[in-house]
Amino acid sequence: MSILPRTLSGGLSDGLPSVHVAFAAVAAMARSFRNHRAARHVGDLPDYLLTDIGLKRDDVSEALSANWRDDPTFRLAMRAAERRRAK
Repeated sequence: MSILPRTLSGGLSDGLPSVHVAFAAVAAMARSFRNHRAARHVGDLPDYLLTDIGLKRDDVSEALSANWRDDPTFRLAMRAAERRRAK
């Protein structure tokens, strides 16, 4: 037996999925912000270090100019892997 009135207990269980969706959306936005910040830090590296990890400055610019919902760190990792395979 619930100690909450019927109207409140029904409302709490009905709104629970939307709370989970809201938390997931906030977590995704925070992850996107962290990944963009990490990509900007990679862009601050000198050219010789970018070359060491298989990237060019244009790769970083391209990854950062993409849609804000795209993960620039994933794009950079894929570009570096393509260059390693090409060698």
